[in-house]
Amino acid sequence: MSKIALFILLFFILIRPVSLVFQNSQLFFSRNYEKTYPSLKKLYYSSQYVSKKPVIITDEALEAFAGGAFLKGLNPILIVHDQPPLGRYLIALSILFFDNPNVITLICAVLSTIGIFLITRAVFKNNFLSLIPLGLFMNEPLFLNKITTTPLLEPIQLPFIIFSIYFFIKGVSEKNYKKWLILTSIMLGFVMSTRFFILGAFLFASLVCFFVFSKNLKERFFYFILTSPLSILVLVLSYFRYIELGGNPFKVLGIQKYILFYHKSQVGNTLSFWDLILFNKWHTWWGNRSISFDPNWISIWPISTIITAIHLFFALFKKVKVTDAEKIIFLWIIFYSLLLSFGDSSTRYFLPLLPFIYILSLSFLIKIAKT
Repeated sequence: MSKIALFILLFFILIRPVSLVFQNSQLFFSRNYEKTYPSLKKLYYSSQYVSKKPVIITDEALEAFAGGAFLKGLNPILIVHDQPPLGRYLIALSILFFDNPNVITLICAVLSTIGIFLITRAVFKNNFLSLIPLGLFMNEPLFLNKITTTPLLEPIQLPFIIFSIYFFIKGVSEKNYKKWLILTSIMLGFVMSTRFFILGAFLFASLVCFFVFSKNLKERFFYFILTSPLSILVLVLSYFRYIELGGNPFKVLGIQKYILFYHKSQVGNTLSFWDLILFNKWHTWWGNRSISFDPNWISIWPISTIITAIHLFFALFKKVKVTDAEKIIFLWIIFYSLLLSFGDSSTRYFLPLLPFIYILSLSFLIKIAKT
C-alpha cells in the first residue's frame, strides 16, 4: 500500500510539469538554432549592451546569442561580461548537441529536482515525506515559468547550488567523507563559474559556518579548507577560451573584480527582498521605481518563511532537535537571505531558496505534531 501511495503522489507531482513540457514541445524539441542565430546576433549588436540608440534585448535572447557565439569560439570577455562564462558554455553545449539552446534548462530542471529529493530524503529518511516539499516546488508558478522562459542562467546554476549542499551533507555525515568534500568544492566552483561569484562565496561561508558551530569535525573542516581552492580552479578553467587566446590566467580574478563592481553599481532597494517574499511588493529599479507585484508569487511563500523562522527560533532555544542536515539548510537560508537583502530583488533569484524553506517548514510541522 505504501508503494501504491508513493506512486500516486509521484504521478500527481509530475503531471503538471510534464504536461507543460509537452505543451511547449516546439520550445524544447525544435532543431533550428542555426537559422535564428543571425537574427540574434543582429539584435545583440543593436541592443542596450552595444548601441547608443538601443533596441531592448531580453535576457533569454542575450543568453541564447551568447551560447551560439561561444560555440563559434568567441572570446567570452568580448560579450557583455556581467557573469562568468560557464552557464553560457552549457548553453553552447545544448546548441551543439540539440541545435537548441533551451534543452539545457530542461536538463538542469531535472537535475535540480533529483538533488532536492536527495536532500529531503537525507532530512526525513522517508520517501513519501520527501516528495512533499519537492512536489510543492515543482508545481509552483515560479519553477514552471523558469522552465519555459529559457535560456536563463538562474535555472542552469540551480543544480550546482543544490548538489553543493547535498554533497556537503554527505561530507559531514559519511565515514568516507573526503570524496564528498572534494565534490562539494567542485560544485562550488560551478556555482561561481555560472553566475556572479558572490553567491558561491556566501554558500561557501554558510558551509564554513557549520564547522564553526560544530564539535568533533576539525579534521573534516581542515580537509574542506584544503580542497576549497578547487572551486577557484574551476572558475579559472571556465575561461579556457580567454586563456587559449593568450589571456593571463591570473587576470581571471581581475575580471571577477570588474563583475563585482558591475553588480555593485546595480545595488539599491535594500531589504526589498522581504517586502517581495512576504507581501508580493516588488520594488522595481527602473523608471520611477514603482512598487509592482509578481504573478509568480503565491501565499505559501510567506507562510513557509514564517514557519521556517519559528523553527529557527525553537531550535536556537533548544525547544526542538535539529539534525546536521537541517543546520546546514538553516545556514544556507540565513546567508542567502542576507545576500538577497542587500540590493534589488526579483523572484528570479528565489529558486535556490524556496525548496529549502519548504523542507524546514514541513520538518517543523512534523516535530510539533509529534509533541
